Amino acid sequence: MHHNFLSRCLMTAMTVGIVGAAQADTKLTYTDTGFAPQERQTIIQIHGDKVRMGEVGSDIYSLFDNTKKTLYTINTKTKQFIETTPDKTRERMTKVVEMQNQFKEEMKKQMASMPEDQRKQVEARIQQSEAALKAPPPAIKMEKTERKETIQGMECSISTVKMDDKAVRDVCIAASGMDEADHKMLVSMFEYMDSIAAESAKAQGATPPSEGSASLHREGLALRIQALPEGPRSELSSLKKDALADTDFAIPTGFAVFEPTAAAPPTAAPANNSAPAPAPAAAPAAATPAPAAAPVPAK
Repeated sequence: MHHNFLSRCLMTAMTVGIVGAAQADTKLTYTDTGFAPQERQTIIQIHGDKVRMGEVGSDIYSLFDNTKKTLYTINTKTKQFIETTPDKTRERMTKVVEMQNQFKEEMKKQMASMPEDQRKQVEARIQQSEAALKAPPPAIKMEKTERKETIQGMECSISTVKMDDKAVRDVCIAASGMDEADHKMLVSMFEYMDSIAAESAKAQGATPPSEGSASLHREGLALRIQALPEGPRSELSSLKKDALADTDFAIPTGFAVFEPTAAAPPTAAPANNSAPAPAPAAAPAAATPAPAAAPVPAK
């Protein structure tokens, strides 16, 4: 009897633990300011082995499936989605480079009939573009400071991201606040995005940066990412742990695969304008360690 009672207690505890783990979802809402005239919000939802990220009000969002090792960019307006993997990125960028080379050849023919001053201007722009592509990436590092703040009731420690020893961004990181498994999945998504960006750079003959967006998230939950000195910022405005619906983490029924490089190449601009973005443009500024004119969040 005593043995049976203990067995039932153990089974109950295990069942509760399993159910609890299955429901350990996370929904992060970041408020982004300074990227546009009005504030915008980016939502990141983590559900098991999947992460969904998108801007509120946008038709496009990204969905990362860690089991399939695939990043989907989904357009609810056109009912299409792009599948992005390292192999697909290499294939696409090979086609993009081929189209760029064709464009250059056509441009050379047009330049032959241009007035000398105009031809020199075009040549200078081409040389600048090629030099920028071949330039080594900046050295990126993140240095901890003694500064601390409290955001959404959580204490966070501020680290400064530097590029070539120039401070470009402050990141306030909380050591806890998320379920450990969900945090690991969030980092996995950013590491995957970094690997896709690296493949894209290599395909174009460029050297990828030493650190990507994942570096902002490995040590904890990024509560705020602030471009320096007073640039755009993304700050956590909500953290919820309610169970999320499976249907929000699946490709919607009836949506078709879209292959970007199958579209007709542009004639008035280099073909790389048609290259797919691995993540929606709505990705918060915290997502990348390098400052941009309109940074995206840390995630």
